[in-house]
Amino acid sequence: MHWFYDPALTVSSVRLPEQEAKHVKSLRLEVDEEIAITNGLGLVLKARHQGDSDYQPLDNYTVQEPKPRFHLVQALAKGDRDEMALQASVELGVSSVTPLQSERSVVRWDGKAEKNRERWQQIALAAMKQSQQAHLCAIRELQTTKTVRPVGLGLVLDPAASQTISSVRFELDDITLVVGPEGGLSDAEIQKLSESGFTPVRLGTSVLRTSTAGPAAIAALMLAVGAWD
Repeated sequence: MHWFYDPALTVSSVRLPEQEAKHVKSLRLEVDEEIAITNGLGLVLKARHQGDSDYQPLDNYTVQEPKPRFHLVQALAKGDRDEMALQASVELGVSSVTPLQSERSVVRWDGKAEKNRERWQQIALAAMKQSQQAHLCAIRELQTTKTVRPVGLGLVLDPAASQTISSVRFELDDITLVVGPEGGLSDAEIQKLSESGFTPVRLGTSVLRTSTAGPAAIAALMLAVGAWD
């Protein structure tokens, strides 16, 4: 079943936004084929395609946002590796992603922060629909290691950390994870993040690319808290 997004969704009638309507046409849906529409806030409406732009509303339901909520702080990285991490993390179900301008980030958003943030939001939207989720991941404003703060429990991936991610104990409704760029976070940045409330942790003995480190850590944390039970 294909999923679509309508922030103004109601359960009594269906009128998809222009961009989503174009997507329907490109898919060449058959008459009577069922689709799902979400407002990105938990409401899901199933509807039957009646041809052209006509849809018959069927049943609807509300999905509660799972807890704990996961928040990824992803450092900007070259070669779209940051966007790969973003996409995979949204598919896993993170609640928000914050772009991070770190010392060793090759990519810079100077003067284009809002434009790039909107691009990330579109990637998050596509990933939400692809993974058939009812909550749209929020893309926060660009931060640095000096300005970012944890929501709930704060963790930062550091290959030199003494504590492993599997040893973390969870008692809060929110978990924030910081992932550095391809060159890693500097010692000074790790120190600053520690002072801001982030605990350094490592993913075993492996050092992963920035495109896979975040999703791998998020998946490990979700498994630990029983998010997939």
